[in-house]
Amino acid sequence: MNITKIFFIILALAAVFHITFIILQKERQRYLSKCLIVPLLLAAYISGGGSKFLLPIPALILGWIGDVLLIKIEKKLFFMLGLASFLLGHIFYIAAFIRILGSLSPDGAAGSINIPAILIFTPVAIALGIVVLRLIKPTKEMRIPVILYMSVLVLMTLFGFQVFLHNIGIAGFLLLSGCLCFMISDTILAYYTFRKLKVSGSVLIMSYYIVAQTEIIIGLLLL
Repeated sequence: MNITKIFFIILALAAVFHITFIILQKERQRYLSKCLIVPLLLAAYISGGGSKFLLPIPALILGWIGDVLLIKIEKKLFFMLGLASFLLGHIFYIAAFIRILGSLSPDGAAGSINIPAILIFTPVAIALGIVVLRLIKPTKEMRIPVILYMSVLVLMTLFGFQVFLHNIGIAGFLLLSGCLCFMISDTILAYYTFRKLKVSGSVLIMSYYIVAQTEIIIGLLLL
């Protein structure tokens, strides 16, 4: 068994323990296990050959910083800094997907863009965005940051979809699925940001988040 598989096994165990600690409401253990998840994923990515493709590394590091900051989600400053950290992380993932598209086409990234897919994806994304915004019901003060964040997340999913169209297989599927899981996780997080967070909500947020990060990283390693 190689070192990458070992890191993924430890990651799976950490994820199981983390979800268990959420359910049991063991706060200290929950915070500790949360801080272990992304570093383990980063170690798996680097050991699996990801160091040859660097853009996902800052995306993961920024995700880890966001994880740490959102431990104090009830404090506005920590929430805003965590949101900004994840936003930058998504931008690095977008840059990674654009670079992948460029490598898949002799014409570069521009030659890899599927225009019909964009024309179909865009109105659907706008419609879903309106529904999600009405579901979340952010305060007036937070409406612009939420719209900006969700827009970047949708853009990341769009480029993940473009990669999938050029690599219809397990790698492309995992990338797209990871982006969609990110959207679900962050939508639930945004919903509970303006309401009392329930245990079930925390379980869903972290379950989708862990799956999202893991699927994207495995997808990148398989490309």
